Amino acid sequence: MKKKAKVVINGRFLTGPQTGVQRTAHEMVVALDELIGSDEISQTQISFVLLYNGSIKNPIALKHIVLKRKGFLKGNLWEQLELPIYSFGCLLVNMCTIAPLFKRRQIVFIHDVSFLVNKDFFSRGFRFWYTMAIPLLGKLAKAIVTVSMFSKKELVDLAGVDPQKITVIYNAAEHMLRFEAPNLHFMDKINKLKPYCLAVSSLGANKNFKGLTMAMKGMAMGKYQLVIAGGGVSALNNELPNEDANYLGFVSDEELVYLYRNAALFIFPSFYEGFGIPPLEAMLLGCPVIAANTSSMPEVLGHACAYLDPYNPAIMRKNIFELINDPHRLESLKQKGYGQVAKYSWQKSALQLYDLIENCNA
Repeated sequence: MKKKAKVVINGRFLTGPQTGVQRTAHEMVVALDELIGSDEISQTQISFVLLYNGSIKNPIALKHIVLKRKGFLKGNLWEQLELPIYSFGCLLVNMCTIAPLFKRRQIVFIHDVSFLVNKDFFSRGFRFWYTMAIPLLGKLAKAIVTVSMFSKKELVDLAGVDPQKITVIYNAAEHMLRFEAPNLHFMDKINKLKPYCLAVSSLGANKNFKGLTMAMKGMAMGKYQLVIAGGGVSALNNELPNEDANYLGFVSDEELVYLYRNAALFIFPSFYEGFGIPPLEAMLLGCPVIAANTSSMPEVLGHACAYLDPYNPAIMRKNIFELINDPHRLESLKQKGYGQVAKYSWQKSALQLYDLIENCNA
């Protein structure tokens, strides 16, 4: 019997905080694991191992992919120095943009090139590392995956990656259906708020929360409040008076589901996104969306949301309040959102990835 080919998955994403990139990696691996157990590829001649080192911050439950801790170093040193040794002779799959620089037999997910477009949003050290690493990975890796046609064009135009090397595999949002209602204390806390518009993200400058708070500053919110959830957002207390906004800080996935389901409107004012998962999460859970008219947003969200100008707080405010005061349009966007999010699934994306892995192993 022919011996199965071994594929190693870079599991560093398990040991860090979960942002959009780590979410993609987690859901892609879970979907790939489910795919391996399905009839669709039940006769696979590939065995998968997910390697990591360090403490797991984002637990993952797998039935078919072997989870294995291996190594002595941590973080970037483990990824660059030890992982190439442990994956020697195997195809390596990296889902979080950075990968061992000089390994050729690997697939690398590069989600966007924001560090080249919005240089002021990143530290000098970060820009130096990514500006050196991404073009090199694009040149040496066997295949590159990105998450939108927009990001593919950016990789070609700005990072010099061969377009023939790039496969577009979209993200999805149905992971939110796994999470149940949060604890009663959180539900009671939210229910005490007046109706709210919701924004969710980390506090990175690219996410444009400062612009959003400026748009709301001094504006009579009427019956609506602005609720902002995400790590570090409490720092925005200095940007917007407390009576106009509620800063929740980090929330669990269960709490986030509840926030989406009960929000009047989801606002996504980001300057630049390779894909942008939160608007699709909102659509999945029946919340109408208004998003920035930039980068990948029109491609990903289509005609199922309203758009705003993220560069002009006054126009942003006008865009938001015209929509929030139009109940018929809100309901229309809610219904369109269900159709739009249905175009994406982690299962479909995992099958694309599996096909790419097979081709790279051929």
